[in-house]
Amino acid sequence: MGSTSDNDKTYATQINYRSSLAALTWLLYDICITLDDEIKLVWPKPWTRMKVLFLFIRYVPLFVQISILVIGSPELTPRFHFTAHACFIWQVYQGVASLVIFAAVDYVLILRVYALYHNNKTLQKLVLVVFALEVSAMCIGLGLSFPGIQFDEICVVESISKLLLISGLTESQSRTAIIPNLLFGLTVYKFIHAVRNGWSDTPLVSLIMRDGTWAFFMLFAILVGAASLYSLKNHFFTGIVYGWLLSVFSFAGYRVLLNLDRIRDGPRLPTNQTTANDSLYQFTTRIMTDGEADAPQLFTFNTGTDG
Repeated sequence: MGSTSDNDKTYATQINYRSSLAALTWLLYDICITLDDEIKLVWPKPWTRMKVLFLFIRYVPLFVQISILVIGSPELTPRFHFTAHACFIWQVYQGVASLVIFAAVDYVLILRVYALYHNNKTLQKLVLVVFALEVSAMCIGLGLSFPGIQFDEICVVESISKLLLISGLTESQSRTAIIPNLLFGLTVYKFIHAVRNGWSDTPLVSLIMRDGTWAFFMLFAILVGAASLYSLKNHFFTGIVYGWLLSVFSFAGYRVLLNLDRIRDGPRLPTNQTTANDSLYQFTTRIMTDGEADAPQLFTFNTGTDG
């Protein structure tokens, strides 16, 4: 039994490491192919909240993964002679890093929805309350569950408490069911409203609907995958998608912001639509930055008259 367990642990460690390396490689590749856009669209901008968010979401997950791969290497880790306390700190570092990255990406997705609703104050308060509750629940879950983790001599998780199992499932289910579904539902509702009123192909509306759709399903899939690992009897494999969680969230966050910057700096081509009362309208998209009030906003202009 002991030999089988050791073999499983060695195999799981190698699989987890290779999976994390693949996730890092994929993220680094996408950063490289979008570096020209970053230099052109982001670097010339003044230092605002959105620029800081972009750089944080784009590069912090990269450096976190590099540190995890270096310290967690099957070849290097045994040389560090970690104590149980050091392993605990290492897990806290990974948990806090992922929480902050997830929260930053969620905040960006929230700002996109505000753009569709003209920064509606009621909606803003509602979503921020839900967002705050989600982050608070994640923090509490991390704080309660970490003490129940047991490690081996190289910081591989050998067993987890029932509290961690429940916390992990609850956290993953809340992330897949609350904020993503709320934001996606608000986006779809506004898009249907736009279709009925004849301005669904406004550049910003089309972009937010398109990016909201692929981002929702991408994040939903990776979160469901992470949650399903908690049901495995072999807890050695619970970290197999951790690197992919960081990479996918990073990718979704900075890609969404880059696409918004492309619209802002691109040509503003009007969209002609005819409403039910045969009035000709032209719509355009404008994204404004005013100090810290730099969330994208949608502006529509009536350039036609009835009759």
